[in-house]
Amino acid sequence: RFFLMSEVAFGSDGDFSDDAMIRKCNSNLANELGNLCNRVVTLVFKNCNKATPAEVGDFTAEDEAILASARTLRERAATAVSKQEIHKYVGELVSMVNEANKYIDTMEPWQLKKTDLNRMATVLYVLMEVLRHVAILYQPLIPASANKILDQLSVPDDERSFSH
Repeated sequence: RFFLMSEVAFGSDGDFSDDAMIRKCNSNLANELGNLCNRVVTLVFKNCNKATPAEVGDFTAEDEAILASARTLRERAATAVSKQEIHKYVGELVSMVNEANKYIDTMEPWQLKKTDLNRMATVLYVLMEVLRHVAILYQPLIPASANKILDQLSVPDDERSFSH
């Protein structure tokens, strides 16, 4: 599903090969999304009492920017779907994950653990919120995996719809 929706424009012929599908899924799903989820969940588990950080500090401009991008992700994705541009829907999700990977690499919460626990908790909270938005929108494409991510983030079943 993910490969076809990301690589084939609606109503057009597509080019499919096993190798291309494996490369696309490994790149976007395993390396980018999967690695981000693993990093965030592991850091939260080890450093935040195995739960969403209870206390977070003030958001920086960088925090606000990525949160704003995550909060408008559904709208951007809906615009693509309304134009039957499913590949652009997928592109929005992939771009958001890439943005989150840049954010975690810049913020380095593993380093903040040594110097500023409150800031570390804030960064991890922001990343969990971004992942929540992404996973909700990934449900039509990778339902089992998206729901596993939402389970890891402790998102209740009744808060997994597009309206959340």
